[in-house]
Amino acid sequence: MATPTSPIYKPGSLFFTDARSCKDWLKVVPLTSVSQAQQKLLDALRILNRSTDFVALERLTCLELLRDKVSFLLGEQRLRYVGKTLPLSNIDLAAWNVSTALLTEMESGYRRCYQDAQSESAVLGAHTALIIQRIVRYIGLGMLMSGFIYRRFDTSIWMRLHLQWVEAEARGVTEVRVKDSIGTLDGYSSVEQAYIAVLLGQLANIHELGPREINFVDTVMKRFTQKVTIGTSDVNDGRGQPNAQGLALGVDLLSNTGAQFHAGADATEHMRFIDTGELSRSLRRRAKKLAEGAEPSTLDLPADWTPTDAYTQLARLHRLWCEGNVVRASPAMADHTEAIVVFGIAETHFFLSGDLFEQPDVQRELTRHEMNDIKMFGRVSESTIRARYAEFNYGSETWPIIEEPRGLLRVSRPVNSARGVAIGKLVGVKLGKAGEFYLSMIRELAEETPGHFTVTLALLPGKPEPVSVRSSDNMARTATYSQGFRLPPMEALGTAETLVIPARMAQRGRGVDIFHQGHGSPKQVQVLDFVMRGDDFDLITLSG
Repeated sequence: MATPTSPIYKPGSLFFTDARSCKDWLKVVPLTSVSQAQQKLLDALRILNRSTDFVALERLTCLELLRDKVSFLLGEQRLRYVGKTLPLSNIDLAAWNVSTALLTEMESGYRRCYQDAQSESAVLGAHTALIIQRIVRYIGLGMLMSGFIYRRFDTSIWMRLHLQWVEAEARGVTEVRVKDSIGTLDGYSSVEQAYIAVLLGQLANIHELGPREINFVDTVMKRFTQKVTIGTSDVNDGRGQPNAQGLALGVDLLSNTGAQFHAGADATEHMRFIDTGELSRSLRRRAKKLAEGAEPSTLDLPADWTPTDAYTQLARLHRLWCEGNVVRASPAMADHTEAIVVFGIAETHFFLSGDLFEQPDVQRELTRHEMNDIKMFGRVSESTIRARYAEFNYGSETWPIIEEPRGLLRVSRPVNSARGVAIGKLVGVKLGKAGEFYLSMIRELAEETPGHFTVTLALLPGKPEPVSVRSSDNMARTATYSQGFRLPPMEALGTAETLVIPARMAQRGRGVDIFHQGHGSPKQVQVLDFVMRGDDFDLITLSG
């Protein structure tokens, strides 16, 4: 597939002229500024891809040298999106655009090499498997870059990906092992592994995940994609067999979609089936050991995850990759047309309690304006109270409701909204102007058009009661209280009493002090377990 090219550059504009000078040039590219380094590499790639002054094998070698540096810089750029709300600032969006352009140019460069391999270079033809593997890899990374900011990519990219698989099949190179120090843990990959990684990566529904969870998925795929194979429906090759639910995971090579589960899928020339049987066994074995308390690091999983959280993620991936019976909430007509939304624990606490938060065991000193009001009027004036409230800049926004599936609320973030969104953020939500505020967490995001997001909120059961909370652990006791919420037990739903606290305030088995307004003294409870871990809050169950 040819890609559009710009006018040919003159030899004098080249950053380097062969692999040796490319290697020397890369040594002096400064890495003190990731954005500047990315721009330099992007400029070099654009010239390389459009120049006619390179021998085919030299061009491929230069791309391989650039690939390591591009991968490092993309990894550094990924860190800038951690903890960021969307839409991105102009600076962050510009950096994302450069990263995306880098991936596009890397794909274009390898496509240029593939054209050379088929036309003029028998030497390059020996590297067909490596070249196609790289093309597949960069198509997948382009999809992933869109996923980082929850932006929908053009579905025609799927066809571009599938055609590379068709090409690899036609040339018999799908399983040829090639060196890959970036996309795998053992340093080797194949077109099949790269293709599977893209299919499973998108099947993992990264629009539901935060950056940390996306990295977990990436690690799991690097470790386990070699346990997955692709084949036709021919039962003799052991591939494409239905799972325990009678569903087969397959991909239609003539479609603009990724892998999907099929019930009794017909064998057609353009269908390929993905066997996740061995993957399922590996994930289930590890999930069982995690449930028994084994550390993730001993199971080739990220070491910075707790056994419980890693178990939750593995179970989720198993459902998506191996079971195909994930129940999606049925669309439901909305009973209301709009929702009042507020963001974060502090802001939601203010709207629920109706007053600014104060330390329950400390008498606040009056401000100078309050003291003057009392001397003059015998009370604090409304204007002084409003001025004090204005310092905190608490406010709400009205967002249109799209639908109300059971336990969820799907709303539309207006383009002119002043509030950013991110997976895992706590949101206070009130249905209609006459309703009451409830708590929810941002569960899914999708940027439909620039700045316009569809936001799926997972509602936390129970009417929240604003309380004050602090750690009562002797090793990490905090001197001050923070805002929190008590959620009562819900017998109809089978849920116990839970507590919403700021993220990372407490640990399992450690204590938390809860102060209820008007109850006189705090109550000490123990953290039994974490029900949910959001970006800015934890939902915990209690004992004691």
